[in-house]
Amino acid sequence: MKFNSYFKCIEYLYSLERAGIKYDLNNIKTLSKACGNPHKDFKSIHIAGTNGKGAVASLISSVLTESRYKTGLYTSPHIKDFRERIRVNGKVIPKDYVIRFTEKYYGLLEKIKPSFFETTTAMAFKYFADCKVDFAVIECGLGGRLDSTNIIKPKISVITSISIDHSEYLGKTIKSITNEKAEIVKRNVPCVTGNVSNYSKSIIKSICKQKKSVIVDSSDFNIDYKITDTGFDVYLEEYGKYFSLPLGGKYQINNLGTALAVLNNLKDRKVIDFSGYELEKGFRNINQNTGYGYRFQIVSEKPKIILDVSHNADGISNLKENTDALKYEKLFIVFGMMADKELGKCINELEKLKGIIILTKPDYKRACNPEDFAKHISGKSKYIIKENVKDAFNHARSLANKNDIILITGSFFMVSDFLKHFKKYDKSNNI
Repeated sequence: MKFNSYFKCIEYLYSLERAGIKYDLNNIKTLSKACGNPHKDFKSIHIAGTNGKGAVASLISSVLTESRYKTGLYTSPHIKDFRERIRVNGKVIPKDYVIRFTEKYYGLLEKIKPSFFETTTAMAFKYFADCKVDFAVIECGLGGRLDSTNIIKPKISVITSISIDHSEYLGKTIKSITNEKAEIVKRNVPCVTGNVSNYSKSIIKSICKQKKSVIVDSSDFNIDYKITDTGFDVYLEEYGKYFSLPLGGKYQINNLGTALAVLNNLKDRKVIDFSGYELEKGFRNINQNTGYGYRFQIVSEKPKIILDVSHNADGISNLKENTDALKYEKLFIVFGMMADKELGKCINELEKLKGIIILTKPDYKRACNPEDFAKHISGKSKYIIKENVKDAFNHARSLANKNDIILITGSFFMVSDFLKHFKKYDKSNNI
């Protein structure tokens, strides 16, 4: 099969989503074998968790890049372009590589009918091997035990946080979800835990004990920080100075602690080496080195326009603390979410912000109809329904004055849809 354009190739890859999620490892093993088992050609760091995976993966990847390691980064989902998912030292996978890979394995794809994520995971592993990366930082897509990324044997495993999400695949209890995510732990491979409850931590410790894996609790890191206009200045005692972290939201301090625990463990074991200067550059240049962004990111002033990809109740709960740290008069929330989320819990967290809620629907087939959200809103909250993201934002903009905030949140797809219509607010790296 020949694709006459990148667009046609991507269109084909997206069509694989129609097959649904194949929640087993059979297809990825078949694809990987056909590619020559590329995941065995590089050292890896494996990251699972309900929230925080992207931040932790990006912080680690950025420090490795600044420490002169050739570093692959595999994350999901993307915001503007599929290629954001697969990077080497910050640069996205080339279009012609995406086309060549898809053409080469087209026959196998048609035969075994893998999902979109299975296919792109195999593509990422093959690309990293072809690029001869030293390390690949790999983010789980869903869960852990049967996630397509779970064929690797990493140098360290990471579990950033655990809360209810994707319950149709991972179970409806914290216990079942913790067990699923903790199955990324490999025998004799250390595991770092992030912002995880004591209950989940006890389950992870039990699994680590069975696998003779050392568990590292990142909450042992006591980080002093100061809030700045651009994020945080964080003080690290072992380096004796403040470092700039250009990320908004206090929850990022937990993610920083998790990333530091990973990096220090790898350094102590002489798997990697880095200086304080390289660590500082890695933190400071996270956006340039990884494309990480749109986590409570202010993209305009007067009024403040904030883009945020929080997509579950746990993520949305962080928004109150973030908005409370800002000075404003009124808050307008442009909100849309995928239909497979816990709508009631998400709306409950959203109402705590005490803003005017504008419900809408991003242009994506799994998106929830705003009328379904409205059923969960209490009588006390003010809300408006608009058909699409463009109309919803324009309505918020017509109501807001220079001292107000307009917050666009609810999913990656909300931010993606917004940026398609309002390109002037795009603060990410050009692709």
